Amino acid sequence: MFGVKKAAVGLASRWSVELDDHIIALEWAPGGQWLAAGLVGGPVAILAASTGERVATLPGHNVGTTSLSWSRDGRTLVTGGQDGKIRIWQPESAELLFALDAGAPWVEKVACSPGSAHLLSAAGKVLRLWTTAGQFEREYPAHPSTIADVAWQGDSPYFTTVTYGRLAMFRVSHAEPTQTFEWKGSILRVAWSPDGNYVATGNQDASVHFWYRKSGKDLEMSGYASKVRELAWDSGSRYLATGGSPVGIVWDCSGKGPAGTRPIQLRGHEAMLSALAYQRRGAHLVSGCRSGRLCLWRPDKGETQLAAAELHSEITVLQWAPDDKQFAASTAAGRLQVGSLSEV
Repeated sequence: MFGVKKAAVGLASRWSVELDDHIIALEWAPGGQWLAAGLVGGPVAILAASTGERVATLPGHNVGTTSLSWSRDGRTLVTGGQDGKIRIWQPESAELLFALDAGAPWVEKVACSPGSAHLLSAAGKVLRLWTTAGQFEREYPAHPSTIADVAWQGDSPYFTTVTYGRLAMFRVSHAEPTQTFEWKGSILRVAWSPDGNYVATGNQDASVHFWYRKSGKDLEMSGYASKVRELAWDSGSRYLATGGSPVGIVWDCSGKGPAGTRPIQLRGHEAMLSALAYQRRGAHLVSGCRSGRLCLWRPDKGETQLAAAELHSEITVLQWAPDDKQFAASTAAGRLQVGSLSEV
């Protein structure tokens, strides 16, 4: 259960379940009624978000599930796996609606558009566009190396891919990238600011790269303890929270941007950070680390930790519910915990 530290705002536990396998992917349904948890061994659990009751278990991918994404209407769930397949499911009945070929043996990412019925799949160097009804629409030109991540730019028709040495921006209706940014290094994660003005990447060489979309001007923030896989923007596009260290580093991107400024430093973990999540519309940030400690922050108000909890295993995913009233935390040991903010 969550433990609460004295503060004006704390953490309250709603429910917890044990799924008995490493949870590699976790996502709230758009309406907030379900949570989907992808297990590294392959199955996908569908749980009632209000109680934690297991509604259904999808077979997933028998050699391992790697990614999942809800369609924008929440009626279907898309999964990708180590078998090179994309599967589209009816979540309550566990009915498999479509099985699609991603074009390579390992699906790195599936991503449903928040603003349309489009679906992206990234497998090796192959990027494909589908509809969430299973219709193939387009294969894009082969990427120069393995696609590490894909991200939609909010609910717009634009999306971004990252590979070694390149960030590429696409529009759904165009076969070629509309814009590319070259950068010598291995890019691991990409995250758009909610206003679409900035795009940030977390990198293998212990750095964060930051581009202004309109001008193409870029900045690099280095000096992290390790590679950076954790990125989270606040809802106002002012603050970018980053991992790559036991200390959460939050950059203020307002005004002239973060160049030459001292970042906010959130000291509440002893182990390396493994997950970060800002509220979708609020200002609270949750962070998780490899030892299982979870911390609550309000970075715009300072560096003081508001509350903390111990989940006793590496926190793999953190995500706020669509209404921002609850958040879900998953662990490498298979625990799924849902909590909320509380007054203390």
